[in-house]
Amino acid sequence: MAQTLKRSFLTPHSPVLNFQRFRGKINIQRPRAPGRYRQLLEAVSNPIYPKRVEIKPCIEVRKIYRSTEENPYEKIIARETKNWFDHSQMVTIFHINPISSYEFFKARVAFFQEGMQIKKYGMKIMKLALNDTKYEAVLSLHNKKCQSTVYAFSPDHKKVATVLKIVKKIPQMHLLAGIVEDQFLSKNELIEYSQQGNIDIARSQFVNVLNMASSQLVQNLQSHQSNLVNILDAHVRESGKFEDSNKSDESEKSEKS
Repeated sequence: MAQTLKRSFLTPHSPVLNFQRFRGKINIQRPRAPGRYRQLLEAVSNPIYPKRVEIKPCIEVRKIYRSTEENPYEKIIARETKNWFDHSQMVTIFHINPISSYEFFKARVAFFQEGMQIKKYGMKIMKLALNDTKYEAVLSLHNKKCQSTVYAFSPDHKKVATVLKIVKKIPQMHLLAGIVEDQFLSKNELIEYSQQGNIDIARSQFVNVLNMASSQLVQNLQSHQSNLVNILDAHVRESGKFEDSNKSDESEKSEKS
């Protein structure tokens, strides 16, 4: 009796489920439209929400935000930055990967020994300094999120090869572009510029080529005249010899007679 009660009341019974589908396959993407009664029921049971009030932005707050005064110290730094760009014959732009302060100090010393200065500025300072100037294209290379863009200013535009030599020793620094004599150059153009050599030597070679061309032209123009003079001289000598021989023959004949 106890076993019967235990089986009937204490033993859990799991229901048996049998799934059955009639007609065709159900189209999930395009379900069948519900009946008219169900449509009416759904239309009646839809909740009615109050109309949402449109929140318009306050124009005065935006005007106040835009009319914030600029920091006078930032103006001083921006003016100094613009001065560096104006009075430098060469400006090289670098991207710096994570680097220790000691390694960055060594890089600054290496550039300083060659007469160059390394500077690092934020995006706000760069915009104040270079907006509406001929250097505005530099802003597209400046990193906006972090100060990983570094500038090297040099008073001599002939030190492009020196910059490339220094960068090879510092793997964290990557050359992006540069400004040489107010000309914006890419990295490949800077490499080509460094391989051209000294411009004074190129000018002297060009002057020598021009002088050689002019001297060759004068020589070609005078060649016909000099040839004619030589031919006439030879003709005069030959005619003189012929006259001398005739005179000697005549004198011999007169002596014999």
